Amino acid sequence: MSKRLLITSVIVVLFSFSFLVGCTKKSTQPEQGHVEQGSNKQGGAKPEDGAELLVWESKGPELDYLKAISASFEKEYGVKVKVEVVPAIDSVKKLTTDGPAGIGADVFSAPHDQLGNAVTAGLVLQNDMFNESMRNEFMSSAIDGVSYKGVLYGFPTAIDTYALFYNKKLLEKAPKTYEEIMKFAETYNDPKNKKYAFMWDVRQLYQSYSFLAGYGGYVFGKNGTDATDIGLNSTKAIEGAKFFQSLKKILPLNVNDINDNIITGLFQEGKTAAVINGPWLMAGLSKVNFEYGVAPLPLLPNGEHPQSFSGIRGLYVNSYTKYPVAAKMFASYATSKENLINRFKMTTQLPPRKDLMNDPIIMNDANASAFLEQAKYSTPMPSIPEMGNVWVPAGAALASIWNDNGDPATVLNNAVEQIKTAMKTKK
Repeated sequence: MSKRLLITSVIVVLFSFSFLVGCTKKSTQPEQGHVEQGSNKQGGAKPEDGAELLVWESKGPELDYLKAISASFEKEYGVKVKVEVVPAIDSVKKLTTDGPAGIGADVFSAPHDQLGNAVTAGLVLQNDMFNESMRNEFMSSAIDGVSYKGVLYGFPTAIDTYALFYNKKLLEKAPKTYEEIMKFAETYNDPKNKKYAFMWDVRQLYQSYSFLAGYGGYVFGKNGTDATDIGLNSTKAIEGAKFFQSLKKILPLNVNDINDNIITGLFQEGKTAAVINGPWLMAGLSKVNFEYGVAPLPLLPNGEHPQSFSGIRGLYVNSYTKYPVAAKMFASYATSKENLINRFKMTTQLPPRKDLMNDPIIMNDANASAFLEQAKYSTPMPSIPEMGNVWVPAGAALASIWNDNGDPATVLNNAVEQIKTAMKTKK
């Protein structure tokens, strides 16, 4: 999901270094990795003598950003930093072998939903660089996303969520409520000509979660950390599923006919008036013959904001690093207010800092502002390992509720039983 919003990029002088760091053993001195908290990002910390860092990041503008940051970090602190291409989704798996072997990155990028596996495997150090006031500079969902069982590990770099895209030819203003969309559908829908008021990837829990959570449903308790408390079949989640099911009146298709390619194609053709999608969709809308807008998800019939799932990108410090202080300083430096606004300019990925929501470069980009507004009502996908057991049963349940008009309570109860069985089997 790392496609980009369409905004103006800036030219940045990039530096790279050819010195490869050899991280030889896991630190046996916990106090060496502790950074005294202070009034600024570095808290008065000093890097270890002779420190040199290796950083992993995905190929693309985010890699270019870290190369630029590496150059300025070396200039300020005298620490050489080499940045290598390792896809963020592969970094934790790669580190399970490279970390103990002493060849892993000191700092690595990873999606937040892999944090549970990384912590369980003993691969990451805690982020003790951020004091309470520093944490409050970030969106709470971002801090929650890079934390595991209440302990902060990551340094948030970006937040991804989804919002409502709408065709301004068909909808003069962004719908404020789902009632508005349903009323518009009464006069606009024409299934024979593949014209629909509203579409989204129905069977995908990632998007449909917004309906369940908007009524108070959840996946796991205690902010996604308690696998013994599954809330997908709670009374509130069932209520949300009933509203979700009612929307088939305005989208009379089965789930196999509502995949992402079909949704995107119909929106690009100007046939669908509004769709739920993420910022990565914008790259595919550069040549459409209509003006489109982005808005937060419409209010639900209960008057609440839909609670979208969010993904948090972040930097983490390898527990096997020889230079834990320098590594934490680098990750903190890369997520400062000043540097994250530059990252937004280079990558168009939304900065997860509250103090940047009113920055002119964000405020003057209506689409970015809309995604950030929706991000305020987002919930990070649970990062505990048990989440891997949820996606398939939940997707099948959504399909049954939609295609077969299945009773939401019965279907969701069955799905939760399947999830519990899968978790027991993998223990």
